[in-house]
Amino acid sequence: MTVRRTASAVAMALGLTAASFAPALASDDMFVVAINHQPDTLDPTISVNTVISRPVMENIIEPMVGLDAQGNLVPGVLSFEYSDEGRILTLRLREGVTFHSGDPLTADDIIFSHERTAERSRIYQSRLRNFDHIERVDDMTVRMVFTSADVTFLPPRNLSIVSKAYFDRVGEDEFVSHPNGTGPYRFVSYTPAQEMILEANPDYWGGEPDVKNLRFVFASEDSTRVAMLRAGEADLILNVPFMERDRLEADGFTTAQIAVTPTVSVQFTLNNPDVPWHDVRVRLAVAHAIDADGIVEGLFHGVPGRHARFAPGEVGYDETLENYSYDPALSRQLLADAGYPNGFDMPLIWWHGENSGLRETAEAVALYLQQVGINTQVSSLDVPDFVGRLRAATANPTTEDWVGITPTPMAEYFDPTIALAFTYWSASPFSQYRNEAFDALVAQAVQTVDPEVRGPLVVEATRILHDDVPQISLWNNMAVYAMRDGVHYNPPPRHLVRAMISEVTLDD
Repeated sequence: MTVRRTASAVAMALGLTAASFAPALASDDMFVVAINHQPDTLDPTISVNTVISRPVMENIIEPMVGLDAQGNLVPGVLSFEYSDEGRILTLRLREGVTFHSGDPLTADDIIFSHERTAERSRIYQSRLRNFDHIERVDDMTVRMVFTSADVTFLPPRNLSIVSKAYFDRVGEDEFVSHPNGTGPYRFVSYTPAQEMILEANPDYWGGEPDVKNLRFVFASEDSTRVAMLRAGEADLILNVPFMERDRLEADGFTTAQIAVTPTVSVQFTLNNPDVPWHDVRVRLAVAHAIDADGIVEGLFHGVPGRHARFAPGEVGYDETLENYSYDPALSRQLLADAGYPNGFDMPLIWWHGENSGLRETAEAVALYLQQVGINTQVSSLDVPDFVGRLRAATANPTTEDWVGITPTPMAEYFDPTIALAFTYWSASPFSQYRNEAFDALVAQAVQTVDPEVRGPLVVEATRILHDDVPQISLWNNMAVYAMRDGVHYNPPPRHLVRAMISEVTLDD
């Protein structure tokens, strides 16, 4: 393995100390992963954006269930079983699991993790719509009781497991700044906007990983991560720009391409009646003005997929649903019919720092819209600011007047029902959409455990979305990883971009 910098030298240079339970690193070898964003917090129970937190933090603090190679839920630190027609979820803890602090995993930790997350995380709160109460059965068993079945609770894996005993011993500040989990890696140090250093957990219940000493480098610019790999300064990089994949392969690097959420979309703020796109004809005009196939093929070398809503194999996939056609003449006619024969001005904000390709997509969309008379003012916001702006659009629906290029939960999400509920159900804190017929379908689908019964409900709901155009799907994400020779990593499909370094194998 390539030697980077010793952990002791890094710690001295940064003036950092590790948590009291983290021993010194045993090796000078450092495996470097370049990733495009840092966590919004070191405490997953209070994260407002698990998409950017989980790739790093899941190595330290695990969700309560894991994923297999196909992306299916499997037991992790506990097993799970539904009963009473999906209303009771019984969690049985794995024997012998300990936190990095040495504290054993018990039922009290599950309850503490749930209560802390339920109090602080709006994302987790949205999973508890049908939740009634949690109860301790014994030291190794917890029961979660729901008022009705809810298929949206478990698949997102939003409950990360933290230690009550550790919190009681060290207090809030230490708990947040020195994370302590049951994962394959232990926390050593963190420098905001620069790096995080971890070491392998020799007592990990899943077995000690191949990579012993790990350094995450936060490099938001795509070109920086690629340059690091080429220069031998990184062993693995995430979110490789689509246009770089073929060049890296030609130069001898290994790549892995995995279909994952999100779906990059044009997302409208819908509740302000004074904006042009409040009219569905205008939204359709925008849809027909954009050559999304041209974006995928011309800008991204054909790497991303394109699905009207969900992908083949997903519950509720509708093979009859087609993407909006590229038809500028129809777009101009729709604008004229809606009273905008000369077009209008529109702010276009793209989501920066999480997924590759959004800037290029926003620039292309702006050019296409200009051809039909819609003039855009293109700008970007970092993820936390964009999430705040989206929340403001929900809280103050009549004052927001922008359109976004966003990574929207849709195809390849944890479950299509969850994607619909998270993005468009009026009960969601992120929804701009209000449609009673759609809400009724989603409410029923959420409580329908059998996928054969749930599928037709999803189909009907997506057809409503297709007609109302609250969002225009442009392309479906592919997570592209690149790694040096001798490094092997194949994350599971769907779900989120992952960086579980315990799943990396190294040639001897």
